[in-house]
Amino acid sequence: MRNRQIYRATNNVRTKQLGAALSKQLRQKYHRRSIRIVNGDTVKILRGEYKGIDGKVTKISLDKNSIAVEGVQREKLKGGKIDLYIHSSNTVITSLNEEDSWRIKKLEHKSKPKSKPEAKSKPEAKSKPEVKSKPEVKSKNNIKANNKKEKKK
Repeated sequence: MRNRQIYRATNNVRTKQLGAALSKQLRQKYHRRSIRIVNGDTVKILRGEYKGIDGKVTKISLDKNSIAVEGVQREKLKGGKIDLYIHSSNTVITSLNEEDSWRIKKLEHKSKPKSKPEAKSKPEAKSKPEVKSKPEVKSKNNIKANNKKEKKK
């Protein structure tokens, strides 16, 4: 069932699945843990045969949820090279492509974590008028039950 949902997902859902974690420096700067990968971002591969390689993202595949990174290629038998796709979850973004000003603005305006406010002594405020509570309203069932108990006595 889950595979079918992924296979039939619309493009706007699939594009959200193409995210990757941010490096520690970018996390501190933007106060976010992950972001969608875009062409031109620099990533570091964390898992697999090409672990430890840094490179720019050259292609993105929505079908495979994967990215092609510069320098990660395989030779064909007849000669020539082809790009290898690496799943986006196996990478960390080390620097962002800053050509898209809208993307950077959205990142910078993310709400920052709130620090605990320090307790300050406030001058005594004017006393508030007391609010009278409403009398309790008994339901009809409770009244009938109470009447039956009284009749039995």
